[in-house]
Amino acid sequence: MNKIFKNRKFRLLLACISLLLLVDMIQDSYAKYTSSTEAESNLTIASWSFLVNNQDVINNSNFSNTIIPVLDQNNNIMPGKIAPTSTGYIDVTIDSSNVEVAFTEQISLTTGSSNTVDDLIFTGYKLNNGQTIIFDDNTNPTITVNHNLNEIETVNIYRFYIEWNDGINSTMDNTDDVDASINGIASIDVNINFIQRAN
Repeated sequence: MNKIFKNRKFRLLLACISLLLLVDMIQDSYAKYTSSTEAESNLTIASWSFLVNNQDVINNSNFSNTIIPVLDQNNNIMPGKIAPTSTGYIDVTIDSSNVEVAFTEQISLTTGSSNTVDDLIFTGYKLNNGQTIIFDDNTNPTITVNHNLNEIETVNIYRFYIEWNDGINSTMDNTDDVDASINGIASIDVNINFIQRAN
């Protein structure tokens, strides 16, 4: 009888194991779905490219050779020369047609580091042949312009007016003016900063 009992135990154990395997197989094939997927996506980076006086200033930030002062003709001063009372202007053309973000531009004007004409001042500016705006600070003026996406005007021409002041507010006397004509240098600096506007 012991042999029968062991045989039944063995069969019962075998049946339980078979039942567990069967349940596991059914569960794997009918009880759940599994899947896996993967993707990669490339994002297009917004363009940031400015031309100042037709020069790419992202790759070459020194645009000194493109700034050409134009001096007003005067019967008492040789053409192309600056002297006390001279007036003129410089043009700065900013092309932002390849910029795909909103940005702010800051344009700062100062006399150059080698400038010896203390009475060289900036009197005002025009944007795209608009109305002349007079500077409050005519020694170191800064203008700030915000640009939004999809603006109609992407090429802006700034005309900055300069003058060798020889009026009541001038700091140079006649001796200084003569010294400047012998050893002096009249120079101006234009500094432009482009700043992406945050959200």
